[in-house]
Amino acid sequence: MIVPAPTSALRALSHRSFLLFFIGVSIATTGQFMQSLAVPFYMNEVTDSNAWVGASAFAVLIPSLFMTPVAGIWSDRISRKAILFGSFFTQLACSVAFLVLYTSDLLTPWLILGLQVVVGVASGFQWAPTQAMTAQLVPPEDLLPAVRFVSLSFTAGRALGPALAGLTLRFWGPGPAFAVTIAGFVLGLAFMVPIRLRSSEPVEQEPFLLQFRHGLEYVRRRPAMRLAMVTSFMVACVGAVFAFALVASVADDVVSFGDASLGWLTATFGFGSLVVGLYVTRHGDRHLRSRVEMAAVGVYAVGVLLVGFSPWVAIGLLGYFVFGAAHMAHGVTMNSALQVQVDEQYRGRVMSVWLMSVLSGLPIGSLIGGFLGDLVSMRFVLLLYGGLLAVFWAITVVRSNGFASLDLGSD
Repeated sequence: MIVPAPTSALRALSHRSFLLFFIGVSIATTGQFMQSLAVPFYMNEVTDSNAWVGASAFAVLIPSLFMTPVAGIWSDRISRKAILFGSFFTQLACSVAFLVLYTSDLLTPWLILGLQVVVGVASGFQWAPTQAMTAQLVPPEDLLPAVRFVSLSFTAGRALGPALAGLTLRFWGPGPAFAVTIAGFVLGLAFMVPIRLRSSEPVEQEPFLLQFRHGLEYVRRRPAMRLAMVTSFMVACVGAVFAFALVASVADDVVSFGDASLGWLTATFGFGSLVVGLYVTRHGDRHLRSRVEMAAVGVYAVGVLLVGFSPWVAIGLLGYFVFGAAHMAHGVTMNSALQVQVDEQYRGRVMSVWLMSVLSGLPIGSLIGGFLGDLVSMRFVLLLYGGLLAVFWAITVVRSNGFASLDLGSD
């Protein structure tokens, strides 16, 4: 496999199809993650239970986890654009259902869980083709900067969507957040229509389970990929969970200063992510991926512990800014490391395994954290999870030579 040489970061945007793809995915993802906060916010309002909030995240993430490997294999077999279209359209229909049921005052906790399951199935077919399409939209010499832009759209959407949702929920409630999600998917679909994909190498049509097993074996034989999967799981399980599924609980029980708490936490997290995302997109070539990831995981742990330890609101907000910045650096680094090391015929499956690592970590962390939050306190969960992430960081730095394998460019 040939590793693309360094190139101008902005040159990837000169390719019309990639530019349309980047804009469409960015808008849709931002709207999507507005809904991802509006749902647990409303669930918390209706039930006042951390366990119900955790269950709402579990209901969307577990189906997504199981559908992701299917999407990865399909992405290596059929049109990635068609898969993404189907995913966006199904999620659009669910967002319409959320809005109609909410405005009709019919949105009960059990209906929320049911809709979340459908959203989870549909979103499971979103991320693998989104990540894998990049190589079909730009020439090889522009792949690495294009990957960074896709990482920026994905990670920024996960950060800015909840940030905008926090402000929207503060002033107008869940209804407008659902409406913006609908608009995001409509615009995302519109930007996708003119996209033209480059041809890719055909993949041998093996039985589904055999093809997925070959993808897992491909990852297992490569230390850098194994490290990326384990690290992504840990960061999602005991770090990112506080930015998404459990942020409403943190705003309610830990960093609480009135109705504006949720909006400020999510906005601060989003601002930290945006600052680092803009820097990494333009200047990512200046730093080794291993150094960036080592700093990102360590800083992530510090940010979570800051929120857990501090009784002061200002320090809690600082903690969210810190691990928001770390979240973006981690996401871009993992995506870049995998994309430049994977062979094209395995791209969809490898990206699906990576996404499974993230999607398995989030529901596990949210469900356990929600129950522990009710049983002990959410501050205890922050300290426990932050400590676990710090221990993982220390062990990995020693055993994996400071994430050095992430710097590899080929096998």
